[in-house]
Amino acid sequence: MMAASRTSRPASTHPGLGHWRWQRVSAIVLVPLILWTLWMMRSLDGGSYLSVRAWLQDIGPKTALLLLVPLSYFHGALGLQVIIEDYLHPPLRSLFIWLVRLVALILSVVSLWAVLAAGSI
Repeated sequence: MMAASRTSRPASTHPGLGHWRWQRVSAIVLVPLILWTLWMMRSLDGGSYLSVRAWLQDIGPKTALLLLVPLSYFHGALGLQVIIEDYLHPPLRSLFIWLVRLVALILSVVSLWAVLAAGSI
């Protein structure tokens, strides 16, 4: 009797499904990007400032970081949104979700600017 009173909707229309998919897609894309970046970092000699600047002038490392940085912030914001949705009540929930998104966007822009500026000098 209880089951009959519930409204059933197909799993493909669940409101959290898109969020879940984006989390998984970003995680799957991040794995090869991180491995690619780490593989390219083996050429750095002790991580000195000049070697990092020279490394960033190559197209491979610059491309890897330009993809890796915003995707990492996006993935992190998605994870924090889940935590916020689980533990905060509605008056604060949307405020904190938008705050996390704004901070992720600002950090992405600043980080991308830093990568582009360091690689062009």
